[in-house]
Amino acid sequence: MAKCPICNSRKGKRHCLIADSPVCSLCCGSTRNPDLCLECQYYQKPKRRYNDVPAYAISEMDRNMDLESYGNAIEGALCSYDTENGNNLKDSDAIRIIELLIDTHYFRDQQVDTDIQLIANGVNYVKEAIRKDLHDVSNEVIVKILGVIRFVAKRRTKMGKEYMNIIHQYVGQRIDTGIRILRQ
Repeated sequence: MAKCPICNSRKGKRHCLIADSPVCSLCCGSTRNPDLCLECQYYQKPKRRYNDVPAYAISEMDRNMDLESYGNAIEGALCSYDTENGNNLKDSDAIRIIELLIDTHYFRDQQVDTDIQLIANGVNYVKEAIRKDLHDVSNEVIVKILGVIRFVAKRRTKMGKEYMNIIHQYVGQRIDTGIRILRQ
């Protein structure tokens, strides 16, 4: 096998569409261009680092009624969407919905990247609740609220409905008028 034409030190094992010759896996990964490499069998879309997205600390949320109400608006929408879908929304679905909302609010994606209709509809449902209930809240605050909600959901779940059960119990459903039903 020939040496990688990019680093000239390792063996080239992957045929590169750009270099038109075999390159090493390290150079393949580090020199990828999404526009040119999209058709390559080795191409992988970059993974999002959701843990690095700005988020409020839980203690900040507890001390601020406005921040709590913003979080309740989003979690209330998740509860309503879950109820409308026969309580079939798993924690992993809710977390994915929040991540896709982070994609649009923080990473500025223009389209929702999912083939799962339940999740795509959930994103649209919660996005509409944000538009109606949080229209006067800055995008930066919404991102931080989404970040803390994701953190809490990941911490509470055991990959069932633990997080969803908690928010159903303590937040309740959002009604279209913006008023949420709080469970006693």
